[in-house]
Amino acid sequence: MCGLHAVGSLFHCKPFIVERLFFDAETAPMLGEICKFLASEKKPYRQVDFDELSRVAGTRHHGGVVAVARRRPPEQAGLKAAEFWAKEGMPLLILDGVGNAHNLGGLARTAAFFGVEKFLIADSKRQARPSEAAYRVARGGLDMVDLRLVDNVPSFLKGVRASHFTIGLDVEAAPLPELTAICPAEQLDKPVAIVIGNEETGLRESASSVCDALVGIPGCGALDRLNIVAEAALLIQKYVVEG
Repeated sequence: MCGLHAVGSLFHCKPFIVERLFFDAETAPMLGEICKFLASEKKPYRQVDFDELSRVAGTRHHGGVVAVARRRPPEQAGLKAAEFWAKEGMPLLILDGVGNAHNLGGLARTAAFFGVEKFLIADSKRQARPSEAAYRVARGGLDMVDLRLVDNVPSFLKGVRASHFTIGLDVEAAPLPELTAICPAEQLDKPVAIVIGNEETGLRESASSVCDALVGIPGCGALDRLNIVAEAALLIQKYVVEG
């Protein structure tokens, strides 16, 4: 993991999974408490030059610090878990085929910013997975969300409609209608599940057809759509924060 924000968040959220730390002379003065913790755990840390840090990170965009951590693979999301999350009033952000690691990181950062803890991604080759680039862009967001895998998004959406009101992003749908205009009154007490598809092609028909509602993003028409991270932020602000 690279970058001061991402590494700092990792130590704040999950310090015991860090195995080694490397940093340059410029970043060293900001890592005193982290180095003290690693020393107490008898884990190595050291200052290196830029080229060595680039070699360790696998990129020259390391931000002056690299943490090597031991992570467990994400767990599968199930409908029983979704029922529990709904009882706790927890919304979901579900990604089905977001293929760019930078967008994955940006979406995790957005989810964390708005307090959407349950961050679900398709368990498919079309879907980007957490990587060095995703963690760097997320700036700590991937450590603040509970990332789970969804084996089959359309099937999961069919089941999760019992616990959540599912809203899919479709740029050609009605532009950000009020929740009361798309959600039946008897379902307004359900938390929302927002579903985002691929950056270029959007939601697959198999997924969009089983959402409770589809919404679009209003614009002036100069461009076909916003960046997917901005789109997700608008939907979360509208349907989670404002409710």
